[in-house]
Amino acid sequence: MKNRRLPELLYRGFWTALDWIYPPACVGCGEPGYRLCVKCFEKVRFIAEPVCNTCGFPLALSGNSCSLCKRKRPPYNALRSLAQYEGVIRDCVHDLKYHNNLSLGELFSTYLVALVVKEKWRIDLVIPVPLSPFRIEERGYNQSALLARPLAMHLGFRYNPYGLIRTRNTRSQVELSVSERYENVAGAFEANPEIVKKKNVLLVDDVTTTGATLEACTLALKSAGASAIYCVTLARPIHADAVSHNKPASSIIELPNPIRR
Repeated sequence: MKNRRLPELLYRGFWTALDWIYPPACVGCGEPGYRLCVKCFEKVRFIAEPVCNTCGFPLALSGNSCSLCKRKRPPYNALRSLAQYEGVIRDCVHDLKYHNNLSLGELFSTYLVALVVKEKWRIDLVIPVPLSPFRIEERGYNQSALLARPLAMHLGFRYNPYGLIRTRNTRSQVELSVSERYENVAGAFEANPEIVKKKNVLLVDDVTTTGATLEACTLALKSAGASAIYCVTLARPIHADAVSHNKPASSIIELPNPIRR
């Protein structure tokens, strides 16, 4: 346990020192000294229980499964998302995706840790949803890895971005219909059996909408012999009346306070 804690403590110390030497600015409002200031943090709509045991979508009433999962269960074991994809969180995802904001990835990985610990999943390996070689060359980084790498470090799990690759460049999912999204990513991923076989994999992405990408990744991992696949994302779009608007994060899951000055 001590061997696991030392890298984490050094990592946290590095970011604390970096924030003091190069003070950040809040992604939401630009206030200096914060990665995400208190006022903007309070605007985040965290996803509260009850949620579907499988896909993690909020349920209007207590229960085990949403109507979609009752009709057709997804191939992954479980999916959980931290917050609703709107407002401040959308700004944060945009900064992760297009501005390589490493500090935001480290910040939100702390929150995802609490989410994973709460679920008590048995994990062997953490893998980010991969980008295509074309997109990596164009962007220079994978925004999902900005969350997955520090998440693995904080949890003490093995991190390996090479366990899953995207074999072709797919179209952006943003303007596609549900059926087009599934068709777009079908067969677009390939897993390495030498890395994932008989492993419980934690798959990490920034946003899930229809779940098409996570399902395609899961099928590839299962084809390579992975034992179980659990998924976490920073955000997902959800109708407003399905989300807790006013509850603080600490009332939803036990979270540390990583907002730093």
